[in-house]
Amino acid sequence: MRFIHTADHHLNVSLSHASFKNAKAHDTRLYELKDTFFKILRHADEKNVDALLIAGDLFDNASIKIHELESIFERLNALECEVFLLIGNHDVFLYEPPYQSLLDAKNIHVFSKDRPSHDLGETTIHGINTKDFSPEHLKRLNESLDTSRQNILMLHGDILNKHDDHHLTTLKMLEATDFDYIALGHIHKPAFLRDHIAYSGNPEPLDFSESDERGYIEGTLSNKHLSTTFRPVQKRRFLTHTIKVTEEDAIDDLREKMRTCAKDDSKERDFHRIVLKGTRGEHIDIDTDKLTQYLTEDFHYVEIRDETEVAFDYAMLKQSYKDTLISVLIEEYEAMKAPDKEDEAALNEALRALLETEGSQ
Repeated sequence: MRFIHTADHHLNVSLSHASFKNAKAHDTRLYELKDTFFKILRHADEKNVDALLIAGDLFDNASIKIHELESIFERLNALECEVFLLIGNHDVFLYEPPYQSLLDAKNIHVFSKDRPSHDLGETTIHGINTKDFSPEHLKRLNESLDTSRQNILMLHGDILNKHDDHHLTTLKMLEATDFDYIALGHIHKPAFLRDHIAYSGNPEPLDFSESDERGYIEGTLSNKHLSTTFRPVQKRRFLTHTIKVTEEDAIDDLREKMRTCAKDDSKERDFHRIVLKGTRGEHIDIDTDKLTQYLTEDFHYVEIRDETEVAFDYAMLKQSYKDTLISVLIEEYEAMKAPDKEDEAALNEALRALLETEGSQ
């Protein structure tokens, strides 16, 4: 049996936790998430797979319009393969009466406590929706397996972090079962925890915390022999670049460093965050809004974070602010026997505050 394992599309997610230039850019990104989902459906037909395993969170919440849902389920039902749909913690609204008819399509199979399994040729697909999961349920399901058949299990939840609100069980417990493949959803980072236990991850990243490659898992299960391949599919990546700033850097130097921090094809395609770190000269004014505007023509999307600190010329400050609190603080610091980094940081913070006060008068 050939299959595609995917999860966590979050098709109607609100991307308020990520930054976008405007509402149009936000909406465009939402269309891209949907386009990648449709691309996976095309791959399912092109590769003649037998089963599409969607391991939860196909949708993000009930705000999605009913006509959009109908269109998506029509596409699923039109596939040549059978679709096995697990309900995760984000798309629990599908249990509600207005959506039940969507789940009745001929080749879309869902799971419940009363119907935890579906047969497909020599393989049985088992699933436990997030809200139905319990270790006892998993144990009973495993004990009832016909091990002369091939068995696939679909779950949605965390098996690595017991503090997660949707923690299911442990990897050790899953390893002790007799399933030939376990298709997991919920964790967005793709990961093969064992050869036969895997998170497919989300096919498109949602923000800068999701910088790894994204895609889906394509697999074959034949005579209980499993082979799997991760297939990258994402349209764009979220990439973070850290640029070290020194006291010698002029603003033009910084602009050039930022402009050349990524390859041209990536600049035109991906989301980029540039983080400036280090110590800048007193005369350097880093205006992130102006710098972002300067880089807009080179990047599909760019945002800048200034985490630099000012390098103070203590001798010059003592001379310029003689007989003031500024010179007194510097002289006290220089009189210390062995000042450390914390002492220097405290002095610089005090100087910044005092100099801002001076500048506002």
